[in-house]
Amino acid sequence: MKVINLNILFALLFLTACVEFKPIAVYDIEPEVDNSQQEKVFFDESLGLLWLDLKTCAEFKIVKEDNSNVILLDWNKQGCDWVGFGNSWSSFIADDISENLDSTAISFRVKAVETEQKSIPFVIGLEDYGGGNSYVFSDFKSFANRLSINKDEWTTINIPLSNYNFSYNGVDPTNIKQMIIQLEGAGKVYLDDIKLIPFTPQQYNQMLADVEGMKPKGNPNQNIYPSNFQELAWNIGVNDCNELSEKDNQIHWKWNACDFFNRWGFNWNNWYAFNLRGIEDKTALQLKLSADYSPFSVLLEDYTGKSSEVEAKNYNPQIIGDSVSVLNIPLVDFDLSKKEFALDRMKQFQLIGGAEGGEMVIYEMKLVKR
Repeated sequence: MKVINLNILFALLFLTACVEFKPIAVYDIEPEVDNSQQEKVFFDESLGLLWLDLKTCAEFKIVKEDNSNVILLDWNKQGCDWVGFGNSWSSFIADDISENLDSTAISFRVKAVETEQKSIPFVIGLEDYGGGNSYVFSDFKSFANRLSINKDEWTTINIPLSNYNFSYNGVDPTNIKQMIIQLEGAGKVYLDDIKLIPFTPQQYNQMLADVEGMKPKGNPNQNIYPSNFQELAWNIGVNDCNELSEKDNQIHWKWNACDFFNRWGFNWNNWYAFNLRGIEDKTALQLKLSADYSPFSVLLEDYTGKSSEVEAKNYNPQIIGDSVSVLNIPLVDFDLSKKEFALDRMKQFQLIGGAEGGEMVIYEMKLVKR
């Protein structure tokens, strides 16, 4: 095998940054026989054909990292209409990938050079020999196997081919020419092992589940009230529908029959998001309130605008003495996961008065472990 000197090669690339690039053979080898069960390599140890269109907005180098040849990519698209590069895993021989569209993914590894980042703004396209194409943005939350890109370990991006448009208006999977990586925004990363790999829907779902398990969990024991109620609650005061006040570390609430303003909301975390991830099935909202409380419901809302409501009448209170009840409402009854709440971006609890009007006194509110 005849190996081209990489240093000379990429020195020539940078000297010719202003001219049109042609496909360049990094290694002078014969293309491998196509096998749909094998990985199809776009870049791995500098293997294959590669063209660049970087203008003055990006630098592309082959460097050593973790004892391997990898791409060092430094870019800022500002001032350039289009920046990117492309290659063919079949040495620009038309390739048929149609038999494995549901069990194949575009995969690459990425590693931070300087600072941690939580996105990789690539638009990755497939192009056929008839001029058809389809593009997918490398959305980090959908395709990464880690929570962020850092300097200490590689993060793998896996984009299932099922995300691409293989219809008549998209790309022809029986006549693939090349893959194109378009650079958006700015960044500086190491890039390696760009491939087409076997990747089943089960593997993709497991990857997402693994990432979900890496995310910080909420605390199942949190005090909600008493706290800084005057600053952190809304609809305090008196209006035609609602009377809400705090006296002697107690919430006094009285409401009339109104369509909306018979309610109030509260965030005990200075209106920063609170986290219920990983605890909804083992945590309850506990309210200590007057034993003769009127019918009401509790609404839970996240910062994406999703909300879910349950009625207090569905839960049996524990009576303490003659005048106090303790009501436990399991968070699982709000169906937060089923309704795809952003569990680490929860906004508030709202208490909504019953349609006939009523009143109550609230002594404590907290999240407790069940």
